[in-house]
Amino acid sequence: MKSLFLWLLLTVVLSLAGCAGPSEQSAAPEPAPAAPAPAAEAEPPKPVPPAEMIARGIFVGRSGKPMAKARLMLGEISGDDVFRYARIRLVAKVATAVADAEGKFEFKGFAPGVYTIVYQPAGSAGIVPVEIPIRTLSGTTDSIAPLLRGFELGRETPFGKRPWGTYFTLLEGHTLYSEGPKMRIWNATARYTQGGAHVEVRRGEPWTAKLDAGGEIRFEAWSF
Repeated sequence: MKSLFLWLLLTVVLSLAGCAGPSEQSAAPEPAPAAPAPAAEAEPPKPVPPAEMIARGIFVGRSGKPMAKARLMLGEISGDDVFRYARIRLVAKVATAVADAEGKFEFKGFAPGVYTIVYQPAGSAGIVPVEIPIRTLSGTTDSIAPLLRGFELGRETPFGKRPWGTYFTLLEGHTLYSEGPKMRIWNATARYTQGGAHVEVRRGEPWTAKLDAGGEIRFEAWSF
């Protein structure tokens, strides 16, 4: 009897164990979010080939009037230990530009760098040499006002044409800088030989600009 009771009790216990659901398992931890992929390094901009270099500009006189039909040539300035500027050499691979009715022009096919512009106004027929010596533009001459020092002459009363050295003529309206007994060119349009190349001088030095792809140039002729 006792054995029968134990057997029944064991049967009930086993039945209850079978009805119970499986024990809950601890939830597996969610995987950590993947680290974002490193951003691709930006490629350095590719240099623009010289053949594709284009710089646009506008050429006007000091009055703002367009210098229509003027021929413009790109030049490089080189010097030596004695003279800061010695000569302008035209860049052969850059074609001559011609200003349109609004004075707009463009240069193509140059390497980035610092350049000057040599030009001929409309109607000029002189020959422009490949190389133009400009040492005399940095030279001085006897001052017309030797008692003045550090003074710009010609602002109030414009000067007429004036020869400067062997080959250059300063056109009307130029200014000079008095350094006591001597004076030098300050702001001027300097013409190289009759009907030849014209060079712009600003504050005692030939006009220059740094040109790169897409550059914009405003070029003014002092004496026009």
